[in-house]
Amino acid sequence: MKKLLCLLSLLLFTTGCLQAIEQMTGIKVSEAINPVMELEMDLVFLDELAAMTKVNQMLLKRTPISLEDPWPEMLNSYSKDPADRDKKARKKYDACLTGLLKKDFYFFKFYNPALYFGYVGPGGTNALLARAIIAARATLIIEAAKEMGRYYEHAKSVVSYYPFGCKCPYYGQGLDRFGPGSQECRGVQIKEECTFFNLPTEEGLNEYIFEKKGLQTWVDLKMPLECIRVVEGENLGTFEEVFYTLLPDHIRDAVKMVDDEVQVAEADLEEIKARLKEKDLSEKATARLEKKEEELEREVETKSAIQQKLYKEATGTIEVTLEKVKKAKKLLEIANYINDGFSQISAAMMALTVKMVDDILVFAKLNTYQIANSMGYLVAQGIANGPDAKKRAKILAKRFAGLFINYPQVWGYAIAQKYQVSMYEDYLEALARMETKIKEK
Repeated sequence: MKKLLCLLSLLLFTTGCLQAIEQMTGIKVSEAINPVMELEMDLVFLDELAAMTKVNQMLLKRTPISLEDPWPEMLNSYSKDPADRDKKARKKYDACLTGLLKKDFYFFKFYNPALYFGYVGPGGTNALLARAIIAARATLIIEAAKEMGRYYEHAKSVVSYYPFGCKCPYYGQGLDRFGPGSQECRGVQIKEECTFFNLPTEEGLNEYIFEKKGLQTWVDLKMPLECIRVVEGENLGTFEEVFYTLLPDHIRDAVKMVDDEVQVAEADLEEIKARLKEKDLSEKATARLEKKEEELEREVETKSAIQQKLYKEATGTIEVTLEKVKKAKKLLEIANYINDGFSQISAAMMALTVKMVDDILVFAKLNTYQIANSMGYLVAQGIANGPDAKKRAKILAKRFAGLFINYPQVWGYAIAQKYQVSMYEDYLEALARMETKIKEK
């Protein structure tokens, strides 16, 4: 986690300043950019962010909770620095997750970024300096994408029906239940209906973007229960199901209803805000979006006030038991994981926003023919894997057309998740603090 946030901070420093660098130094940095490579880097970031929001939805709405099952602790253990005894095993685990990442996102197996960073073409000192700046920026982007991708692959492995540790042996003491080759792993049946876990993430995402109802539908799509982890001990229900049982009976339904309303309004508002940052919006489009923004801000403010009042009442009227405290602590593990993940998403979206401002200067001139030419150059240099280059160029042309729609959708959804989880977390922490009072009685 710390490594990723550091990488993203450096990325912000080196991104968003291409025009300034060109003006101050005369170095034509933008001319050293290959638009296909930059578009691919934007897309892999965006796709990983979308995938993380989908996993969060599974954690909140589909994955069963059990007081005996340690899967919430497994989620958070990966975000912590490993003990000295586990450092070597952690490196092996990271390498295995990187292998899964290459299967899920086309970028990591189709391109050789090292060749792109190290390519020295014709030109004088200015051309070399331009390529050095691009290489420094791109290196940070790829390293951040790998780090965030591994975080995603870990969480995906935890919630999958496929026993944790069977694909990548874990290193945590007490959490390393299985390993590849064990009897439990050899007996696993691959479930064809569990496409999210069995097929590349990027394929499923593209299918919904191109052929079905869009990115948000893909994130919200309910995973078949047989595809989700089978928990040890008593199945108490999902995070949200268990959470609402911890609320006082007389306001439970009202809280759930306002939670849903606030999340929808918040997601819509953040999507509008992100769209208002787009370049070259017409005055008519800007005015329409600004009007919608004002309406949504009033709606969020009104509903949030009701929500906060209800949660305050819930905290003051709940009947606390040790059983409820145990459940609250288990749910806090999941809420903490999602909040930590949002720190990554937030930093990544900031970096992506600034980078895309740079890239728009290059992308503005792109068409299908130019994308194909840029791809051809990467193939010729050995940077891209040639056999599927034409197919990839067509996909990129379609993805580019929707890039500035998908981007605000992902951001809006992530913000709404964060806001809702923060409300859960505050209540759960208040409940967990009451444990001392119970024990004192």
